This record gives sequence, structure tokens and C-alpha cells, in this order.
Amino acid sequence: MKKNVSLREALSDPKLLGDALPGDSWAAWRTILIAAMGEELTSEERAVFAKLTGGRDHEPGEMVEMLLVVAGRRSGKSRALSVLATYLACLCDWSEHLFIGEVGTALYQAPTQRQAASAFKYATDLIDHVELLGKTVEGRTSDCLSLRRSIELTAQAANWRYSRGTTCICVCLDETAFFHNAEDSANSDEELLTALMPSLSTTGGPMLIASSPNTMEGIVFKLHARHFGAAGDPKILVVQADSRALNPSLRQSVVDRAYQTDPEKAEAEYGGQFREPLAGYLTRELIERCVEPGISERAMLPGVQYVAFVDCASGTGTDSFACCIGHEARDSDRDVCVIDLLIAQKPPFDPYVCTAALAEHLKRWGISTVMGDNWAGGFPVSAFAKNGITYQACPLSASELYLHSLPAWTSGTVAMLDNPRAIDELTSLRRKVGQGGKEHVIHMRGHHDDLANTIAGVIYRLTPMQPVVCSWGGIGVVSRPRDYHGLYLGEADENMAAWLRSQG
Repeated sequence: MKKNVSLREALSDPKLLGDALPGDSWAAWRTILIAAMGEELTSEERAVFAKLTGGRDHEPGEMVEMLLVVAGRRSGKSRALSVLATYLACLCDWSEHLFIGEVGTALYQAPTQRQAASAFKYATDLIDHVELLGKTVEGRTSDCLSLRRSIELTAQAANWRYSRGTTCICVCLDETAFFHNAEDSANSDEELLTALMPSLSTTGGPMLIASSPNTMEGIVFKLHARHFGAAGDPKILVVQADSRALNPSLRQSVVDRAYQTDPEKAEAEYGGQFREPLAGYLTRELIERCVEPGISERAMLPGVQYVAFVDCASGTGTDSFACCIGHEARDSDRDVCVIDLLIAQKPPFDPYVCTAALAEHLKRWGISTVMGDNWAGGFPVSAFAKNGITYQACPLSASELYLHSLPAWTSGTVAMLDNPRAIDELTSLRRKVGQGGKEHVIHMRGHHDDLANTIAGVIYRLTPMQPVVCSWGGIGVVSRPRDYHGLYLGEADENMAAWLRSQG
């Protein structure tokens, strides 16, 4: 393939493709396409390129074999790749790769014929708009545009059975994450890619894939997982971005409203993130079973040993400075984690003033030691120490705290306060399984877990992980309450068991 003009020159020339991706709002797309064609980037463009590609600090230096763009809705994916396909079809010479009578095809495919035709129309309208390019048109139908020098642009619904036998100069796959995957159809995305790749082998043209992210399965996710970032194949360029990173003209209010309505869906639709397998951490019914209606806080009782857990915050963001106080009680034949008090200082606030006030409160409850995470390095340790309270860093992450406290909730051994905010935070938590099968608990974007975290921390302090000698002679780790008979096999427990074994 020979370039009649570089892509950078074509995109800056109004008589060629200068009107296709104009202005600052399309700057990121121009950077991606120029890099994909193997052309040199400026230092400013290189910084943008690194951000969009997960840390690739330098452009490929030659035309890539595959460009995969995973981006949010309304980010300009279809238009941008159609501009690149138009450039390849109209401003590059493929004659050395084509035999007499052979046609080089810029092939558009999408889940449906209508979607393919929509992306195809960007290219045909652009060719009609540019007088010089329009003169190369020799014929057209509703789904095919024939150009001089044996080149045509064609739109099809994606089907691997009908994707063979064509010599392609490029293939544009639109919304590829929404093709059928191997588990639910014989017309799978992997079969489609297998059928299409040989059609590019003669010309060496690029496979251009663009899609909004879907779930963590299918060919788009697999290619992203394998090649996104600096360690990926340099000939396979993978870009991931949220909608506004590629289209800053998209109104922020539209994105914000989507996150307010459904944060999980918006993260995929506009955030450009794959949807991970998620499940509710706790149902509202399960939590409310543990709530004592009308009891928003409890009176301090003499002779009771209380514990506290805090979730510190800076006071400048959106997180609250939260604290939970609780104690262990005996109810019939079981131990119960009693939540006595929940405190949440919403921002703005001075964290030093907030720490001092909380320290005085803890002292009134007879508490001299408080536990929390490693937030802001040594700040909590020194801030609480100045006010006569010892601060201990929790050995578990927030996710591990939630997993540890789950048996207490499911066994009904938590006496929860009637605190609507805390209940909402607990019900908004989600369990997800990562690529390695490791389970995590997270809060969705737009939600908080300040109080939920402190409640889990108090349950942890009241039901610490304890080593036991198993009947087969090994060592396991269980967490109280005592009426929970199952083994908790979280990573922290396995680490503790390994340490105990090492100690003999």
C-alpha cells in the first residue's frame, strides 16, 4: 500500500478530509488515527496517546494490523473509523496488491444491517462532500459504493458464513462487543474474526474494531485484556476511554444524569468500562431483619467494653468522617454484634477538629483505642494520639472486612441500628469476581460506603479471625459468632493460616 498523501496532511486539508474531524473536540481522535497509520506524533499528542492506550509511551511507527477502540456512547467511534476507512479507500494506492479484476473492499460490519449501513453512510457522505473524492465514484447501491482503481465500500450485517472470499483493504467492525459470543450462538464473534482476518492478508490492511464495552466476555474483552497497555502487541493498538475523553462536546449533564439514574450501566455506557460480574452484597430484607425499628442509637451501659472503628476523610471531597461504636452481647445461645452508635460528619470539615471532637466522644464511651484503615499515611495515628487515643491500622482491606462480616449478617447475629443512610450504603454494595476468580466487595460509582465500612470494621473487631485445630490435624481459621459453623476461606484467612503453619 502506498500513501498518496499522509493522513495528517489529509486531515488538515479542507479539500481532502479537513472537514471530517475538525476542531479541538476531535483532537484525541486525530491522534489515535494518525498513530494507527504509523505516522509520527508530536510530544503533546504522545501524552494523549499514552493516556488513551494505558501507558504506551510511543506510537507504533508503522500501520497497525488491528485498531481496537473501547469507548463510551456518543464518543464518535463510528464516524472516526469511517474517516480512516475513507482515507484508506480514496487516498491510498492498493494496486500492487490486487490482481486484474480483483476488487479491494473496505468492509463495514455490525450486529445488524441497519447499524452497518449507519457507519457506512458516514464514509459515503464524506466522499460526496469532498469534490475531489466524489469524482472517484463509479457506481453505488444502498449498501455498496464503487470507486476507481477497483476499490469499493460495502456494508453487511455480521455473519461469519458470508464473510469469506473477499479481498479487503480494511474491515470496520462496529459495536463488536454486542456480537454473539461463542457461548450463545454458532455465529460467534470469534468465528467472525477468524473468517475475516484472511481477507486482509493479501493487502495487509488493518482490522478496525470499535465498540462500547459490554460484559467481561467475548472477543472485544479478550483482545483488550491481552493487548491494552504497554505490554500489548505493538501491531495491535488498543484504546480505552470514556465518552467525554474522545468527545468533550458531549454535555457533562447528560453523563451525570446517567450516573445518577444507574451508576452501573452508566459506567459501561459512558465510562467506557466493561461490566464485571456483580451481585448484591446484602439484600435489604436481610439487613432489615437485623434492624431494631426506631432505635437510632443506644445508651451507654456500665461495665460494657465498647470498640470503635473509624473511616477518616479529608473534609474537602465527598466522603464523610465516619465512626461506629459497638459491643458484643449474649443473646440466648449465641453472641451478637451490637451496633450502638453511628457518627458521620459530612464535608466540608477540618479533619483535625473532627478528630479531636471524636476522640472526646470515644473517651466518654470508655474507648482508648480505635481502629481504621491506612488512610493518608500516618495522619490518623498522630491526630488521634494528640487527643489521647491510640489508632491501630486494620490488617484487612475494606473488601476483606465486608467478606469477613458477611456470616454475621447472614446468621442474623448483628443488632443493627435503624439508620436509613447506613442501610442504603450496605444495600448498594456489590460483590464482583475478578479475572483471577478473586472476590471483591465494592460500592458503585456515585455511592458511598463510609458508615458501611465502619460497621464492617466493628463486626471484625468483635468477631476476630481465630485459628482452630481441625479434626484432620490441620489449621483453619474461623470467625465468630459461635453459631456460625462454616469456614471462612477469604484470602486474609488463608494468609493467616499459612503464617500459623509456618510457626509450627
